[in-house]
Amino acid sequence: MNTKYVTALLTLTAATLTSASAATLGLNNSTAGSLADGWGGGDNTNVTGSPFGAWSVSNTGGFAGFFIGDSKSLNGGAGGDVNVSGSSFGIYGNNGDRADAILTLDSPLIVGQALSFDIAVNFRDGAKGVDIRDGSDAAIFNFNVGSAGSGDDYIVNFVTTGGGSIGNDYDSNSVFNITLAQTSAGGGNWTIDRSGGVTDSDSGTYTGVVNSLKLYNVSGTGGDENNLYANSFTVVPEPSTAGLLGLGAGTLILRRRRE
Repeated sequence: MNTKYVTALLTLTAATLTSASAATLGLNNSTAGSLADGWGGGDNTNVTGSPFGAWSVSNTGGFAGFFIGDSKSLNGGAGGDVNVSGSSFGIYGNNGDRADAILTLDSPLIVGQALSFDIAVNFRDGAKGVDIRDGSDAAIFNFNVGSAGSGDDYIVNFVTTGGGSIGNDYDSNSVFNITLAQTSAGGGNWTIDRSGGVTDSDSGTYTGVVNSLKLYNVSGTGGDENNLYANSFTVVPEPSTAGLLGLGAGTLILRRRRE
């Protein structure tokens, strides 16, 4: 028996199991039992595993807040669908008021992990979107939908590469799947896949380590069309990493059998 290959196989298997255990952290969405009386600060909405802590929410003024609702109401029942069992997290911020909802990971992403979630929007009044933040709460990625400063557009900010407009084609049923994959201790790759009338995919890199996200909505003109909806927050193994580990283990097993 060649102990070199056996040792390598055991080491790789242990690494694979450790990676899978650490990376498959779970799912957070709007079906959590804690939302039976509505969505607010202190709600833990993990439904599989424990990827995140409880929500922290804040708002300024009486025209901003949080609710559980149907994202399709963004366009009279035909809006972008990010619902799970008919509901999503909803945020409104109108007439100069602002609402923020923060979700912090139980631990920062490690290499080989990815954070993914969906948002749906319609009107681009004011500013609405998401910050992805590091351990010091500094934004390392921002996706902003709005009219303030840059005109009606969909903008990526605070990234290393790929920042700026991802295309300003308007559609009332816009859905964006956002993924940040931690590829090193110093940063990773971001991807935005758009659907719902306009199909597009954009990507780039970011610097830092993902630790939390902040959804926000500010200064819209009111109405369901100005709400921001979000759902299906997941922390999982980055697919290429998991695939490489499995391929490596299979190669070692095959080599051992041939010997």
